[in-house]
Amino acid sequence: MFSKIARHSILLSLLIITSSLSISSSHAATGYRYWGYFQAQGGATSWTAAMTGPSVEVKDGDVEGWTFVFSNNDIPAVAPMMDPDFATLCDGIPETAGKVRVGLVVDFGDANIAPEGETPMEFFSDCVVVPAGSVGLDVLKSVLDVRAGDSGLICGIAGYPAQECGAEIEAPTTQEAVTTSAPIEDAEQSSQSTPLLMAVLAALLLVGFFFNRRRNR
Repeated sequence: MFSKIARHSILLSLLIITSSLSISSSHAATGYRYWGYFQAQGGATSWTAAMTGPSVEVKDGDVEGWTFVFSNNDIPAVAPMMDPDFATLCDGIPETAGKVRVGLVVDFGDANIAPEGETPMEFFSDCVVVPAGSVGLDVLKSVLDVRAGDSGLICGIAGYPAQECGAEIEAPTTQEAVTTSAPIEDAEQSSQSTPLLMAVLAALLLVGFFFNRRRNR
């Protein structure tokens, strides 16, 4: 029979393991779905997440990107599915005095993060010609309807989503999560942690067993 100290150590370990597993499985991560804004200055071949709203003056050759995304502390906002290829977007559009050519890409996101009852619209891309001195919002509004919140946050583009603005929702499941490896890594770590915890428990059992034998000698 195990000593009281050994039994107490094993019981405490079981409680810690059970608590750890239950916290891991019951915690439902949340985040926000919203219109993410990306930019690519003339000549750039990849997107850069905008650090400000669409209030920066655009230049000829720039590409503006919008995508309806989900993100939280573990899942970053993803860029539009199309690379910022100005040459392709504005192919055949000549330069015009007093105006600038700007590529525009609008990705309406995946169905798994769409508001209930709504379906994402088709991917949109175009070459937009706006007066020199225009900002990102001017580019977007020149071709698509825009709904903005009181804070200036872009809530809807082309009527999507219909009403909400930066809604908090539960994270998509690992199988459905949008183009990020973070949830998959978390799942792998979770699956790897269970055998590790069981190994710790087994070690504690052995320690308790040998500790008890030595006391009984």
